[in-house]
Amino acid sequence: MDKKTVCYISRSEVTARHIEAQLTEFLGEYINVHVWILEHEERLPYPTCDIYIAGSKTVYDKVKHQLPSKGLIITASRTLGIDNLDKLFQIPQGSQVIVVGYWEEVAVTTINLLKEYGFDYFKMIPYYLNCGLELPEGIDTAISPGVNYVVPNNIKNIVNIGARGLELSTFVELVEYMNLPREIINGISHNYVEEILNLGLKHYKTACKNEELKKNLEVILNTVDEAIVSVDKNNKIVVFNHVAEDLLGVNYIQVTNRDVSEILPQVDFSYCLQTGESIVNEIRYINGNYFVLSTNPIFDEDNEISGIVSIFRPVREVKELEAKVRRELKSKGNLANYTFGHIVGESAEIVKAVNMAKKFAKTNLTILLEGESGTGKEIFAQAIHNYSERNNNPFVAINFAALPDSLVESELFGYEGGAFTGAKKEGKAGLFEEAHMGTIFLDEIGDASLEVQKSLLRVLEEHKVRRVGGNTLTPVDVRVIAATNQNLESLMKTGMFRGDLFYRLCTLPIIVPELRSRGNDILILIDYFSHKLYNRNLILENPLKDFFLSYLWPGNIRELENVVKYLCSMVEIDNTVTIRHLPLYMMRSEEKKPEVKNEISNSQSGYTMFDEVIQNFEKQQILKPIVMILAEIHNAGVLNNGIGRQALMKKLKNSDIGFADHKIKKWLKTLADLGYVDIGKTKQGSRISKKGEGFLIYVNKELF
Repeated sequence: MDKKTVCYISRSEVTARHIEAQLTEFLGEYINVHVWILEHEERLPYPTCDIYIAGSKTVYDKVKHQLPSKGLIITASRTLGIDNLDKLFQIPQGSQVIVVGYWEEVAVTTINLLKEYGFDYFKMIPYYLNCGLELPEGIDTAISPGVNYVVPNNIKNIVNIGARGLELSTFVELVEYMNLPREIINGISHNYVEEILNLGLKHYKTACKNEELKKNLEVILNTVDEAIVSVDKNNKIVVFNHVAEDLLGVNYIQVTNRDVSEILPQVDFSYCLQTGESIVNEIRYINGNYFVLSTNPIFDEDNEISGIVSIFRPVREVKELEAKVRRELKSKGNLANYTFGHIVGESAEIVKAVNMAKKFAKTNLTILLEGESGTGKEIFAQAIHNYSERNNNPFVAINFAALPDSLVESELFGYEGGAFTGAKKEGKAGLFEEAHMGTIFLDEIGDASLEVQKSLLRVLEEHKVRRVGGNTLTPVDVRVIAATNQNLESLMKTGMFRGDLFYRLCTLPIIVPELRSRGNDILILIDYFSHKLYNRNLILENPLKDFFLSYLWPGNIRELENVVKYLCSMVEIDNTVTIRHLPLYMMRSEEKKPEVKNEISNSQSGYTMFDEVIQNFEKQQILKPIVMILAEIHNAGVLNNGIGRQALMKKLKNSDIGFADHKIKKWLKTLADLGYVDIGKTKQGSRISKKGEGFLIYVNKELF
């Protein structure tokens, strides 16, 4: 993602540099920061930024006429730096001080913020540049948010609390505008909470003198939805919020100033105190429940460890959050739409397959669906998922025939940031991780390379995935359903498919029957599709019914659905459908009965056997690449040679068509299905058939 450019506008260089550092610290991965300091230059120095942030309303009013109309323009909400507020405890109760700012707005806002933090036990008077205010006698202290040059010369004591930083709400506005992950806000929020905890720990006893400040700290600690426990350098508990009381089953009054090892022996606070090392997301068993624990040291101004702060979260909450994320992923497309109700038919073959699938769905074992292309294997896979106990979790599918080998592993297993050229910086979860607690459907598994097969086998055996470029193993609970239209046992014998993977996948095999073996289901499906797609009833003459029942249906249900669409488009409502209405390719392919042959020959009327194929290719916009591939195979045949896919790619690389390997593979299969080429095994390559030669001559004569 390209970085956005942000321009922060301020009157003071001190403030501008402070905000620049803050923006860079929290969002530097996503933005480049510029500053426009009004005391240095009055004209806009950066006119092409994506985002402009005015330090105050006064600043905005001063520069708004120079800002471009496009992009985001906001006025920053500002807050005080917590780590400098401890200096204010030195101010005696009941005394008078001035609070300075370049403008009146800055001074007044600073006073209001200090009061919100509980510093209302001394009187604060706003003082700003050229205000002309005569100070009452006895005032010798000024509070300055980084603008000491505004302080009158007769003030001896300056408490510099540093420039005001950006409030969390401003970061939220920036993150939402740039559509960045919400986790960034969590990180910034935790930073604010940690600063407040530092303040509370450093000055716990002093803060108790000011009841209002103490209450404010307690409100913050008790508002967060995590259990927070903090100890001082002597291992004594000083912070124990309400969530900690509820989750850990201990009352705050009972534990304050007690040694934490007596209350939480499961957590080694002393190790963190001694080494200064953090504990990040470790699991602890406490009072009958599992918690995710993170512990961090607190350092004082001398960089000495002054205490520890720990955050506890119940594992169940983490799991619920993970489940919520996975449900959101499901809502974005990882969803199974089909059930067993979508599988239409009454034949013994389909009823047997459905009954087996329903039984197998109640297990968590791996299922292998075997069947020709177009028989509905993915519908079976989705129906099994929806019939199982995993039906409220994701259903994720991948088709190995549709992806080049170079992408398969990163899609399946994910990758770490920077794992390869073009990888996202934050990395990406793979399909196995997305399918956690659900089902992954491995379609066309016979097309997976041996290297991918090896990685798949490891995941099936270990139930863990390692992202590409990563070292960490992530446990996954996934139900695997694989499908193939190839004979995997034959592929095993030729070394193209691993035997150990086959036996892993073939735990529960289901044969999805081809359409030609399902008898009267063919007519039932014709009626089903005509009603579903066009809300009409196709009236078939008896010879046509016999034709359909004897036709081989090489494309199975997918072909039948397309035939129904064709007939509904060709035949008027209430007209009887006859053999003459069939697509020409069907009439040419079926000449078993004399009367059917006569019907076919009478219907062709000069329309050649290749015209239907050409029209189909033109509709798919693949005629040109198909002819180019066929021509190269023909040229190789002149020399009595076959030609492989890689050689084809080299021959065609300079054309204006993108001949990717997976596309060539798909188009070769199309030509083979038509009988135009013979695809040899291993290194034999592809050769053009007599039928293919005829098609090439015809298409060149007619079109080229």
